[in-house]
Amino acid sequence: MEGEAAAETKVESTNENTQEKPNNFNRGERRGGGHQRGGRFGRGGQNHGGNQHFENRRGRGNYGGVNRNHANKDENNGNDNRQEGDGNRPGGRDREGRDDQRGDNMGRGRMGGRMGRGAEDKFMEKVQQMAGPSFDVPPVDVTERKFSGRNRLYIGNIGSEVTEEDITELFKPYGETAEVFINKDKNFGFIKVDYHANAEKAKRELDGTVLKSRSLKIRYAPNNATVKVKNLTGYVTNELLHYAFSIFGEIEKATVRVDERGKPTGEAIVDFVRKGSALHAIRKCSDGCFFLTGSVRPCIVEAYEVVNDNDGFSEKNINKKHPGFMKEREIGPRFGVGGSFENDYGMRWKQLYDLHDQKIDQVKKDLELGIAKLEAKMEFERYEHETDMLRDQLAARELDKERQKREWEMKQRQVEEERMRSEEQMKRTTADMEARIMAQHDDLRRRQQENNLFVQAHNLDSMLDQQEQAYDSNPGYSHHGGDGQEETNMMELRIQQFSPDTASWTTIYQSCC
Repeated sequence: MEGEAAAETKVESTNENTQEKPNNFNRGERRGGGHQRGGRFGRGGQNHGGNQHFENRRGRGNYGGVNRNHANKDENNGNDNRQEGDGNRPGGRDREGRDDQRGDNMGRGRMGGRMGRGAEDKFMEKVQQMAGPSFDVPPVDVTERKFSGRNRLYIGNIGSEVTEEDITELFKPYGETAEVFINKDKNFGFIKVDYHANAEKAKRELDGTVLKSRSLKIRYAPNNATVKVKNLTGYVTNELLHYAFSIFGEIEKATVRVDERGKPTGEAIVDFVRKGSALHAIRKCSDGCFFLTGSVRPCIVEAYEVVNDNDGFSEKNINKKHPGFMKEREIGPRFGVGGSFENDYGMRWKQLYDLHDQKIDQVKKDLELGIAKLEAKMEFERYEHETDMLRDQLAARELDKERQKREWEMKQRQVEEERMRSEEQMKRTTADMEARIMAQHDDLRRRQQENNLFVQAHNLDSMLDQQEQAYDSNPGYSHHGGDGQEETNMMELRIQQFSPDTASWTTIYQSCC
């Protein structure tokens, strides 16, 4: 049975690689499929009878894992769980094809660096988009998904003459089927049924069915696309869990475990559609801290093996010809007699298990105590951290306040200096304008006075001309006395009374005469 279980684990991975993803990266313990090209630095190999004894030959070509096997069934069935290559990704730099080169579309190889960087950027964009408040998480569609990983059955003890058509016809009464795979060398196969109820019915009714002189063994196939999430707070729901882990890949189901009272236990199960998504989630959450809520308790993600076999170990599955069977079954059920040998050693067995249970309980109590202490310390240090941040912000604001004050004072000084310069300039401008206005007024007044003087001089000249003409025409007037002299004296007196500047008028009068 142990050998069958090991075979189940190996072949489950082989079927995933065959049906879902081409064997691109040759990695793990079995490097190089039958006539496959290795990665850029991967080792090539040859297939001998499905065991794949690799040779130390470097792979050809710059891109890893070009599968030349037809349908990758009979010739190449020995791939282990580590072959998760993506057919569109170049090979990695590691010669051994390590676990970093998985089918999570991250492309960490040397030739896949550019594509990997783009996938990593898209992944971080998704993380940033969901980093906001999660008060209203979108609901999850609880409709059962067809051909999910839980509906995949393992078929053991298949004859070499059985074909895929025979298996499909056998399971036809139990609904639709898909992804039929048969390994004739190791006498087992896999098949997917549409819904879980049909898969359960087919498993229960077809287990032990004889097909071409072989009694079939029907079991649920191991599902390596499931992860277990621990260290969750009491505010993580199925919807939030589904929403958070959807960044790693498509999810079939996400469930938070509860106790008999409906209280969350802090653990959850996430079923991915593809194994590469589960490996991606495990690696990302192991390398870093993935928080689902405002609490700084990171979720712990680990691989989880789902056990769906509820039938137990039937009498028809035991080997009754084994010597141990005859020795164990020669005596039936009974209670030990006090003081007997078997009762003494029976009590020792019970004490050993009691000690084991006590240690487990003590470990759980220590874990709970450590969680309580860590939470108390976390809250205290969170408060201190927030206080320090506020203090730093206050100090920064004080510095900013001083800087703004200095800038304000500098601006005030600049404004005051500018105002004083403006006032001084205004004063100088006003004084210049007043001086120019006064000069213009003085010049205008002087010109007006000169004009008046010239007008008066002209009038006086006209009067003198008229007097001279009168003298010439009147012989009674004499130039040396008489009425003419008296008239001249009276004119001089009148001119002196008319003009304030007597000297000037006298000068003008003399010049005219």
